[in-house]
Amino acid sequence: MNRRTFCQSMAGATLAGSSMMAKAGVLGIMPAEAAEGTEEQREALALMLKVLTPTRRAFRHGRISAYDLTWEEWQKRTGELPPKFSEMPSQPFLPDPLEGVHSKSDWAKRRGEIRALAEHWMTGRVPPAPDNLRSAVIKETKEGKVTIRDVRLEFGPNHRAYLNLQLLIPAGEGPRPVFLTNQGRTGPWAPVAVARGYIGVIFMAADEQDDSDKYIEVYPDYDFSCLTRRAWAASRAVDYLYTLPEVDRKCIAVSGHSRNGKMALIAAAYDERITAAVPSSGNTGECNPWRYTTDPFATETIEQITSSFPQWFHPRIRFFAGREDKLPFDQNSFLSLVAPRAVLMTCSCTEEQGMDFGFEQNYRSAHRVYDFLGAPDRLGLRIRNGGHPTTSGEMEFYMDFLDSVFGRTSVPVAKPTFIFGYTFDDWKSQTGQKSPGHPGEDKLRWALGEEPAQVPFPDHGRASGGWIDYFERRPYHSDVMKAESVGYGLSQKADLYTPLKHEGKLPVVIWLHQRAYSTGYSRYAKEPFEELTRRGYAVLAFDQVGYATRVHYAKDFYHRYPKWSMLGQMIADTRSAITAVSSRDDIDASKVYLFGYTLGGTVALWTAALDERPAAIVSVAGVTPLRTSKHTEGIRAYSHLYGLLPRLGFYADNPSSLPFDYDEVFRRMGNKKTLLVAPKHDWYTDLPALEKLAQPFSQIKIESPDDFNRFPKSTQDLAFDWLDQQRKQTV
Repeated sequence: MNRRTFCQSMAGATLAGSSMMAKAGVLGIMPAEAAEGTEEQREALALMLKVLTPTRRAFRHGRISAYDLTWEEWQKRTGELPPKFSEMPSQPFLPDPLEGVHSKSDWAKRRGEIRALAEHWMTGRVPPAPDNLRSAVIKETKEGKVTIRDVRLEFGPNHRAYLNLQLLIPAGEGPRPVFLTNQGRTGPWAPVAVARGYIGVIFMAADEQDDSDKYIEVYPDYDFSCLTRRAWAASRAVDYLYTLPEVDRKCIAVSGHSRNGKMALIAAAYDERITAAVPSSGNTGECNPWRYTTDPFATETIEQITSSFPQWFHPRIRFFAGREDKLPFDQNSFLSLVAPRAVLMTCSCTEEQGMDFGFEQNYRSAHRVYDFLGAPDRLGLRIRNGGHPTTSGEMEFYMDFLDSVFGRTSVPVAKPTFIFGYTFDDWKSQTGQKSPGHPGEDKLRWALGEEPAQVPFPDHGRASGGWIDYFERRPYHSDVMKAESVGYGLSQKADLYTPLKHEGKLPVVIWLHQRAYSTGYSRYAKEPFEELTRRGYAVLAFDQVGYATRVHYAKDFYHRYPKWSMLGQMIADTRSAITAVSSRDDIDASKVYLFGYTLGGTVALWTAALDERPAAIVSVAGVTPLRTSKHTEGIRAYSHLYGLLPRLGFYADNPSSLPFDYDEVFRRMGNKKTLLVAPKHDWYTDLPALEKLAQPFSQIKIESPDDFNRFPKSTQDLAFDWLDQQRKQTV
């Protein structure tokens, strides 16, 4: 079944069958086929229950349903099973929102498909708009030039559903634009909008006061999730606003921050009367695609978000934890539901849960839809520095965007803010490269490009990671290890962690981080560092080019070094770090070990192929054969997505013709002992092809945990135990 057929069948199944399923779920039963399922579905569920973090009880800030406090309770009660993943196409890159679209009528049909998929897998189904809305003004006061009006709405069966609003109406003639949010008056949201001439409307569907929670009982035939209920409440506020003469119906914006940013995007996607949206730092489930929130990116994964907040999205989204490539839509498609209405995508490039890379990929994909619909300037992207919270100053930028798209100013929408900024087409344009060139005898160095002259940085004590280093609270403070800075390479800074007490020279682990654009090595590293130092190792950690303290280095990298590659720079940095740490009196230079997860695992292998000094290598989910990479993130990811090896992009459509594969890397590594940890259910890796490619190399051991692409403590312990064995063998 191809993707188009699957989407169409799912759309029909969702619209036709969800009502029956919802009613059955309320009664605590499900159709027999859902309860029994196939062996494949039962095995998929068993794996989830075995490896994923159990979900937290949801009751403080919204409920999963009228009956369930955890995802496990929901699954047991309903009997729902994961889909048949074998029948769903693998899409390692973002699904194309415009697949099969050639006309405006095609888009209308495609839009319906995307919404049906989103309702089924992510948000749950929403009730139709009520036809019996009634309102009452509870109180009206004046605060300076602003009228404060408290309103209660009642609607639905027997008017059992209600929603409280507070309107902040500035003095002056109308009609006025509206800024709608569930962020209370304690923050800058509505007050800044009012100062800019908007009617501020706060609807009480948030953690502090959630009038929408009781919609579960009022509408038992609908399975809309907590954030979707809040988004539906926003639409009920719009119902009321449409009755007011002082409201400009053409200019109604919705906004919110963090989880409320997720809500704002859902509201705009499902209600076409909302003419603009500014979802702020909602990240996962908002403007960061699910495919780029996996463990390799060190952001908030499906596993994490559904474990900590199982009520936010429909429970079915959890089925795709570790199988994000099977999700038949993504947030680029969901965002496209708003088009051609206006959206400003916003996040920080240095916040823990956000990621500039994912936002940029989403923007580029969704912008194609806006282009197609003739509204390219109505999609904006603002990526800021700093943490997760926003400020009144940042709100002013949001209002600038709204003023522009609402025609309240002649100033155009600001150009999108790109931090990563890489595309393969831009690389070709910048470098003038029209073909891959001849690889010659040294195919690895051909792929890496021409390394510029690099003078080693001799002073190993004065390098600085800049303000982001302080923002990340580095180095870690711990009662089991101590830390100091080590300069390396071109005035770069690493952190060296050592046991509080030790005798003699220490073996050292060069820790190479995953694709953590916002946090580099910072996130999830403290516990493994403590474990390694307990075991008697020193650990040296630093950020790769384009990540955390060096996040701003990627955008102009190929402008500055057109003949080089980012992977080449990462390898050069790692080699310089080995030189720096090996020169220390407290380090045993004969026991330098490279340890990396995903991106770090890739860097570790390539470095070991070009440097004789590493004694052993651990690469966790860091490699997949390139010539068989049509259905994984192989060549195209290296060249088109991450910008690691752009030259490989000329082979992306015909990977089998690539002049080399990872067997060449393994061969160049010589006899270095190597552990490849390749989880059985890692959709980034073609495991059978990897096993075949590594089979001739006796120094390589492959371990395949029964897990997804994750780096849990069990995998860490497996790798650390293996390192201990190598260390003992070289005593």
